[in-house]
Amino acid sequence: MARRIIPFKILAITTLIATFFPGGQVLAEETYSEKASLLADIAVQYRALGQSEQAVKILDQALPLAQASTNECFKGTPTVKVAGGYILAGQEALGKKLLAQAIQIARTQTATGCHMSATSPEESLLNRASEYAEAGYYDLAVEIMTGVNNPVFTPIKMAEVAGHYAKAGLDEQASNVLNQALEIAQRLDNAEYRTLTLRGIASHLIQAGQTQLVPQVLELALKSTLAINEAQSRDNAAAMKLSGMLGIASQFAEVGQQDRAKELLAQSLPKIRTLESKLFPLQKTLNLVETALQYAALEQNNLAVEMLVEARSSAQAIEEPQTKSLAIARVAEGYAEIGNFEMAQQIARSLKNVNYREQAFRGISLAYAKAGYSEQALKLAKSMGSPNVTFGGIVRHYLQSGQYDLALEIVQQNNLSDLLSDVAVAYLEAGQPERALAIAQSIETQPDAIYQKDWRLSAIAPGFAKQGNLEQALQVAQSITDKSYKAQALTASVEQYVAKEPDKIEPIQQILRVLTSRFNSLFGDSNDSNKDKASYILEEALQVANSMAPKR
Repeated sequence: MARRIIPFKILAITTLIATFFPGGQVLAEETYSEKASLLADIAVQYRALGQSEQAVKILDQALPLAQASTNECFKGTPTVKVAGGYILAGQEALGKKLLAQAIQIARTQTATGCHMSATSPEESLLNRASEYAEAGYYDLAVEIMTGVNNPVFTPIKMAEVAGHYAKAGLDEQASNVLNQALEIAQRLDNAEYRTLTLRGIASHLIQAGQTQLVPQVLELALKSTLAINEAQSRDNAAAMKLSGMLGIASQFAEVGQQDRAKELLAQSLPKIRTLESKLFPLQKTLNLVETALQYAALEQNNLAVEMLVEARSSAQAIEEPQTKSLAIARVAEGYAEIGNFEMAQQIARSLKNVNYREQAFRGISLAYAKAGYSEQALKLAKSMGSPNVTFGGIVRHYLQSGQYDLALEIVQQNNLSDLLSDVAVAYLEAGQPERALAIAQSIETQPDAIYQKDWRLSAIAPGFAKQGNLEQALQVAQSITDKSYKAQALTASVEQYVAKEPDKIEPIQQILRVLTSRFNSLFGDSNDSNKDKASYILEEALQVANSMAPKR
C-alpha cells in the first residue's frame, strides 16, 4: 500500500480510516517511487517558504528516483508529483515535459488493465490532481485532469476543482471548469455511464456547497437517463433508468428543488409499477421503499405510507424465498425510517429467516438512533445475536451528526475497540487532534503491526499544525519510527502551518508568488522564529527522506 503526503483533510478521511482498522496490513517498504514522492512534496513546501533554489535541487534528486521506479503500473504517479513540483517552482518547460510523460505512462499502463486496490494508473494521476486542488493549486490540478482526459473520472474530478474555485469567490473560473467538465461528460456515448458521470459531478458540487450550480447538471443527467434505450441496452436497463430518476429526484430535493423532485417521483411511479416482476422481483420493492422515503423527506407522509403498503404487497408476491425475505426486511426498515417503529418491528418479527430478521432489526435500531431515540437504539442492538455490526452503524451515525462524545461513550461502555478508529477520525476532522491522539494512543497495537501506529500518528501530527501548534505536531511526528511516515508527518505539518489557500488565483507561474506573499504576511518580519521553526521541521523531513535506502 503506497504511502504519500496528501493534504490533511484527505489524510483524515482516507488514510486514517483505512489504517486504523485492526488487522490491516501496512508494509514498511522503502521504494524509489516512495522516496521520489516524498522529496517532491518536501520541495513544494520549500518553494512555499520562498526557497525556490532549494526546491529545484530536491526535485533534481527526486527525478532520477521516479524514473528508476520498477513499478511500471504506477510509474506515472511519482513522475507527476515531480512534474508538479517543477511547474510550481517555476521550471515550467521541464515540468510540462515530465507531466506529458507521466500522462502517457499512465495511459499506456491503464490500457494493460493493471491496477492497485481497484485504482487504475489514470485514476491515480487524477487523485494526485485532486490533492493539488485541495492544496490550492487549482490551475495545476486542471492541467493534469484535462491532460489525462478520462471520459468518466476527469469530469467528476474537475467538478471538485470548480467547487474550490467557487468557494474562493472565483465564479468565472468555477463556471469555466464546470463547463469543461460537462462538455467532456456529454461526449460519452453510453447513456448509463453519462448519467452516472453527470450525477457524480452534481454530488461533488453539493459537497462543496455550490448548490446553485447543481440544477443545470441534474437536468442534463435526467436527459441522459431518459435516453437509456431499454430495448438495445442490457437486461437491467429499465431498472437502471429508474434508479437514475430516483437518485436525481433525491439530489433535486437536496438542493432545495422540492417541486422538481416531486415531479420526478410522480413520473417514476408508473414505471416502477410496470417493472417486469420476473426480471426485477427485488428492484420493484426497493424502488417503492425508496419512493416512500423520498416522499416522507418531502413531508408527503400519506404518500409515503401508501408506497410502503404497496412495497409490502410487492415483497409478499415474490416467489424466491431469500429474495422475498430480503425485500420484506427492507420494507420493515422503511417503516422504521418514517417513524412507524411498531409496524416495522411487527414486520421484522414475521421473518422466519434469522439472518434477514436480524438485518431488519439492525435497520430499525439505526432508525431509532437517527430519530433521536438513543436508549431504544442501544437496547435493540444489544438484543441481537451479533450486536457489534449494529453498534457500528449507530456509532458512525452519531459521528456524522457531530455527537462525538456520545459515540465515544457507546464505544467505551460496550468494549467496541474496533470502532475507536472511527471516533479518532471524527475528532481529528472536527479540529480536535488532542482527542484523536489520546484515542489513537489507547488502541492496542501488536508488535508486528507497529507501522499501523506510525501511520495513525502521521495523520494526526498535521492536525496540531493546522491549529498553529507546531511544537505538538513536531513532538508527535518525532515519535514515529518508520522513516517514510515520519517524513510524511513532518512535511504535512509544515504544509498545514503555512496558509495554503490563495486569496486569488493567478496563472500557474504566479501561484507561488501569491502563496509566498501570504506566507510572509502570516509570519511577518517580527515573527521570524515561526518561519525558522517551519524551516527546521522541513529540514528534518528532508534528512529523514534522504536517509531512506530504497532497494527497488
